[in-house]
Amino acid sequence: MIYRFKITSSEVEDFEREIEIGDEQTYLEFHNTLQKSIGYDSSQMASFYQIGAEGERGLEIALFEMNTEEDDDMNVVAMDVAMIREFVSKDHPNLIYVFDFFSDRFFNISLVEKGISKSNAKYPLCIVSKGDAPAQIIMDAENFEGLDFSQLDISPEPPKTNDDYLTDFDDEFKDGPEFENLDDYEDIL
Repeated sequence: MIYRFKITSSEVEDFEREIEIGDEQTYLEFHNTLQKSIGYDSSQMASFYQIGAEGERGLEIALFEMNTEEDDDMNVVAMDVAMIREFVSKDHPNLIYVFDFFSDRFFNISLVEKGISKSNAKYPLCIVSKGDAPAQIIMDAENFEGLDFSQLDISPEPPKTNDDYLTDFDDEFKDGPEFENLDDYEDIL
């Protein structure tokens, strides 16, 4: 069974990708194909999320397994073990793909078609590629407008001089013998 997904962006109006992928292939393969079709760095954090009827995020399909034994009830699975058919259906045809966690930017993904492959193509396969994708990660001064940094102490701490290290100790340590080199230490023994 082959699934065809349409990927769009709310940031770039003419951006569109369509990817066909086998139902037993993984979300990691979907991630890598999408990243390659866009030209993004596929080692950056990314996650697929199921979208509920009210638009809320449900199950997370994450690039890296982050659960521990205590977190078994968490709603996260790893991309490399999650098969396409397990987390998308006609009843739940929508996903989002968060590609910039710092700014919570994502692509909308819709299941367009589900059917039998009509070709001998090797899947996954990007079959439609229109428009340029938005920048992968936005971290510049403009994104920090409106944030209050007044409480941050950004003044550098003056470096300690060699004499300052003694201020961290009690005076009783200053009363012991002084050594200028290792030979002085041997004389005491």
